Amino acid sequence: MKKRILAMLCAVCMSVTFLASCGGDSSSSSKTDAGSSAGDSSVVDSTEDSDAEDSSSQEDSSVPDVELTLSEQMLEKYPVSDSPIDVTAGCTENMLGRALIYNGDLTRLAAVIDRAKADVHNRTNICMFGDSISAGSGAKNSLTAYSNLIRKWWEENISENVIIQQKSIGATDSYLAVHRFDNDVANLDCDNETEGVQPPEIIIIEYINDEATETYKETMDSLVRKALALPNNPAVIIIMPSTDGASAPQNIHLEVAQHYEVPFISYHDAVQPEIAAGNFTWADISPDTVHPNDPGHAMMAQMVEELIQYTMDNIDTIGTEVTPFDPAMESLTGDRYANAGLYDRKNTSEKVKVVDEGAFTIQSSKQWPYINDYATYTGGSCTFEITAKNIGFAYYRTTSGRCSAATVTIDGEEVATIDGNFPNGWGNYTEIANLYSSDEEAAHTVTITVPEGEISEFYIQAWLIS
Repeated sequence: MKKRILAMLCAVCMSVTFLASCGGDSSSSSKTDAGSSAGDSSVVDSTEDSDAEDSSSQEDSSVPDVELTLSEQMLEKYPVSDSPIDVTAGCTENMLGRALIYNGDLTRLAAVIDRAKADVHNRTNICMFGDSISAGSGAKNSLTAYSNLIRKWWEENISENVIIQQKSIGATDSYLAVHRFDNDVANLDCDNETEGVQPPEIIIIEYINDEATETYKETMDSLVRKALALPNNPAVIIIMPSTDGASAPQNIHLEVAQHYEVPFISYHDAVQPEIAAGNFTWADISPDTVHPNDPGHAMMAQMVEELIQYTMDNIDTIGTEVTPFDPAMESLTGDRYANAGLYDRKNTSEKVKVVDEGAFTIQSSKQWPYINDYATYTGGSCTFEITAKNIGFAYYRTTSGRCSAATVTIDGEEVATIDGNFPNGWGNYTEIANLYSSDEEAAHTVTITVPEGEISEFYIQAWLIS
């Protein structure tokens, strides 16, 4: 019976390709090796009572043994409830057990906790670096978003001197994240708008908008390397939400986490088996197909808190001596985006030169306050010289009906047609286009052309290059 149940739930616990329309405006919009769970530092033991195992093998001698995935091992160790679950009461113990799917190296987190408890003047900076879910979408207000629930818990259980550095942007993915990391996270100690802002000591990474593809494994790989390499040795945690229908890019994110021994929390694995078992519905934890509602946000916070509590309870055995990240450590995917950066009208360099601004003379700063874009209201073209291996750009899509499709050429060859119009969409938002990839860095002539006419607006918000 157990094997049949696991087989039925296998699809639930596996990650599949999905791109969520997670967002709106930036203020409110979104192989595994067996690792250890936070509840038990040992690998899940899938062996059962020897008599039962002998009986099972006699009954199913024709069925070959199949190695269980880590999610399946955790489901076997922490099975679904045998009765309905009141989601307003939070996670069950077994949900938390499945959520803390991989410990990784907890010394960085232990060191942060140790510093916070040792001196009330040591402020803890927790950076939320994700999409609209981490920005708080789906919650009734900012106070019920999982980021602020974590902050409140930290104040009550560790130290009152803690702040949330909110750097999440709705409708974005790790492709954009790896390019904006240096601007938005690595340089937090250079923030002139908030006196005394310091680099984050905990970085929570969350991107449900990724797809289960090699490209997104590459971007997440380089993103995690960037975070771990910060000179203050921050603790890095990856959290994986889910969607209606149980889609999530969990496999690729978990593979990256395990390669770098980064703690991994799976909201997906916590909730989806219970939904499949009929213990609650997706509508109980979400107002739409992606974003958690207040109970969902509370559950996500509870999972992060459980990891922190486990680390605090076991700090003597975990230790607080942090080993700085070694840049020479082999990358999981080749670290294609090691030098990824975001370049707009003001943030330029020898890598991005304006050859001919042409008709793109407008600076509109759509959606992101730090973006100084190139825009045209009349159509026309503009040309850049970009020196890079990989070239992409961020552009603004609107429901106004005034935006047009732009043709992109690189070195005279047409590579893409990019539509800035978003007819019947849920709102205006920033989209990302990956235009060109190569293994060799070289200078390229990039031209964007928009047809002239009544429908002729187009916004180049920033270049994403590495």
